[in-house]
Amino acid sequence: MAELLRAGLRIGILVFGLAIFMLPFQPRDSAEFVVTVLAALVGGVFALGVVVLARTENPALPPAPGERKEYNKDSRGREH
Repeated sequence: MAELLRAGLRIGILVFGLAIFMLPFQPRDSAEFVVTVLAALVGGVFALGVVVLARTENPALPPAPGERKEYNKDSRGREH
């Protein structure tokens, strides 16, 4: 599932990035400008949807209460 999400994110960013890159070169009163803006919107919404899906699919685990980090202990296992 992670590889599929990663590929989807790359596709969304590619579509968004290429559309934004081409936008300044399109005449504002042409159909190409409208299509390029719509492609940028679709790519951005798709990438945002993939990010939201990835965050809900793999939520971050909360830290255990009262647990000390390993770097706070010396070589004998005692805390500083």
